[in-house]
Amino acid sequence: MRKPLPNLSFIILFCLLFPLSLLPLHWSQALGKKLGVFLIKKNKKRAHIARCNIKTAFPEMTINEQEELLVKTAEESGKWLAESVYVWFRNPNYLVNKVSVSNPELLAAAHKKGRGVVVILPHFGNWELLNFYVPQNYPFGAMYKPVKSPLFEKIIFRARSRVGSSMFPTDSRGVRQALKALRKNHVVAILSDHLPSHQAAVYAPFFKQPVLTGKLTQALANSNNSPVLLANILRKPKGLGFEITFNEVNGIHNNDPLHAATALNEAIEKSILVAPEQYQWVYRRFAHPPEGAKDVYRIKEDE
Repeated sequence: MRKPLPNLSFIILFCLLFPLSLLPLHWSQALGKKLGVFLIKKNKKRAHIARCNIKTAFPEMTINEQEELLVKTAEESGKWLAESVYVWFRNPNYLVNKVSVSNPELLAAAHKKGRGVVVILPHFGNWELLNFYVPQNYPFGAMYKPVKSPLFEKIIFRARSRVGSSMFPTDSRGVRQALKALRKNHVVAILSDHLPSHQAAVYAPFFKQPVLTGKLTQALANSNNSPVLLANILRKPKGLGFEITFNEVNGIHNNDPLHAATALNEAIEKSILVAPEQYQWVYRRFAHPPEGAKDVYRIKEDE
């Protein structure tokens, strides 16, 4: 017999969070900004990760500049958290109207080739908002990593699917679905800066550090010789919405995994430099370095 508890939990969570989605976006972001700073002060582990990431990526910055970037990152992360209730619960048309695209012709030209389009998404700005533009114009699917909590998996899956997107888990079944979608000339997005397993990755430079970089983006692009674009979803100030900018990515259509991974990371670096504070620096992107390389998250202990 199916247990009713997950459904009850979903209803309770919905009742708690849904009212936040009724606020104007700039109010919600203002609350999220303060929440982000509060959380980074309370969560020393996350603060340490973000601080080490920023120091590694921007060694030319002074300590004060790095700390300023840390605070701004916390503010933007808090905004992203507050925006999640809009993605989950708000009428999709509200977010559709909050998204503008600076160069839609680039995606149109790529799709016109008829081989599907692979769109790289970094953990930058609010990557979820691509879901509120592409499905309005093209058949769209996205690779995603299922979360451990069945409740939140249900919430996130429903939220992303309700606007017409197909969701492909990052397992063998999901990869087959994504490859099939590309052959049908669909647009397929992938968060390409996840930390993958050693078996599914190579070490490639990222901000001059060797990091595990997944081979899945390369495999998707090469499967149907699909054009590859990177999408930046930049958060505008004062609740004015979000702007998507597409960028061409060259070098991924290569049989050498290292060459392709290097091209991928270079594209993501350029994306981050547009607005470094909007990248998710609380994520352990430099984890599991190769043998002999320094673990950047042990800098304090080493020093």
